[in-house]
Amino acid sequence: MTFPKLLKILFVLICFFSISISCSKFEEGPVISLLPVKNRLSREWKVEYVINSASGIRHSADYESWILSLDKGGTFTNKIFYNQQEINYNGKWDLTSKNRLSFEYNSTPGSITEYYTILRLTKKELWLKDEVQEIHYYSE
Repeated sequence: MTFPKLLKILFVLICFFSISISCSKFEEGPVISLLPVKNRLSREWKVEYVINSASGIRHSADYESWILSLDKGGTFTNKIFYNQQEINYNGKWDLTSKNRLSFEYNSTPGSITEYYTILRLTKKELWLKDEVQEIHYYSE
């Protein structure tokens, strides 16, 4: 390989990485991912911990058995345990923009839609934030 060809390849790689770094979709990364967002989201997520936005206090024990399951078809199940009871929320999820996730489910007396900003999304980590809390999920 000649030196000018090597320089061209190096230049293209530098341009590619600088563009992908500046265009990172999520605040906390990753910088580059070959998997589409829906493929990374579509799995079973367990709560690692939750940070209360007002106090900054990190909680984990209260959320030990909580599981959020997202499928590629756009439906979800959120299994939570509260007062020693299992509660399941079922509904639809959607990406409303490049880093916003919505959950719509039925509740008494009507339907509820919750919006979260995706801070980080890898195959093993999902960090969501709303006005009240930041939720850190992990997948095995």
